[in-house]
Amino acid sequence: MKESTGVYTVDTGYLREGFAASHMVVENGKAAFIDVGTTRSADRLLAALADRGLTATDVLYVIVTHIHLDHAGGAGKLMEMFPRARLVVHPKGARHMVNPEKLMEAAVEVYGQKKFDSLYGEVRPIAKERIIEAGDGFQLDFNGRQLLFIDTPGHARHHFCVWDEKSGGVFTGDAFGLAYPQLQLEGKRPFLICTTSPSAFEAEAMVASIERVMEMKPETLYLTHFGPVAADAQSVECLKKLVVDHAALARDKGGDSSLIIEGLTELLQSAYATYLDGVERDIDLATFLRDDLVLNAQGLAIWFARQKS
Repeated sequence: MKESTGVYTVDTGYLREGFAASHMVVENGKAAFIDVGTTRSADRLLAALADRGLTATDVLYVIVTHIHLDHAGGAGKLMEMFPRARLVVHPKGARHMVNPEKLMEAAVEVYGQKKFDSLYGEVRPIAKERIIEAGDGFQLDFNGRQLLFIDTPGHARHHFCVWDEKSGGVFTGDAFGLAYPQLQLEGKRPFLICTTSPSAFEAEAMVASIERVMEMKPETLYLTHFGPVAADAQSVECLKKLVVDHAALARDKGGDSSLIIEGLTELLQSAYATYLDGVERDIDLATFLRDDLVLNAQGLAIWFARQKS
């Protein structure tokens, strides 16, 4: 875990180490978790509490930036374990936390039943009376710490980011894409990759959401994938360009997923080479990002089809 003004990054253990994070915010002896991984992540979050001398009864909020299962799949189990907690979720995602059946069906459609069971296990419902719907501009007083919720569509229509004035940071979910630790150069700005996974990618909305969040002038981006990175203006501009380039590629390839994957591989290899600026790294980017490339291509194909309809 990494500490910054009461913010601790906890690896949820999803897929591999350094892939997905939960961020635990501690304020005056109470805790909130922002994005929580899957049901299999619960023990790691409990261990994070214990490391700070806290228990399950000290958790006041479970906050999910959106309802994709690598962010919210474990929320139901955790709400059973945290008796005082309320779930905070986007209004467009709340009903799926009460009844996750359609959410699970959508994930099975993407991954297949066998892989779904392996990745997520059981997804438990949450009682409606324990849910807070956080619309655009919603402010949460977390034990004296003010959290502001910003509607940020683009990756999903049920997505918000959370501005934390005390840390000068924003909890970004997937709005600012991916910054895997293995791809970063120490002492250099972060390398950010947009995520266009199925099924609600919207290029213009994603760029607008990024720009809106940056108006807050954050110092830190707390990414679910993965961890805190500097809110570097050049990195963000490169990210926005990648979003536009992803959409252009989908159009150029006529929405063909296999052709999009090839184009994305070339696009990201070029972007990474520019980022490295001559520094040698022993990593096969196409292999390392294989699953992301497949999901991004699927999302772009769906987006392209939606544009034509």
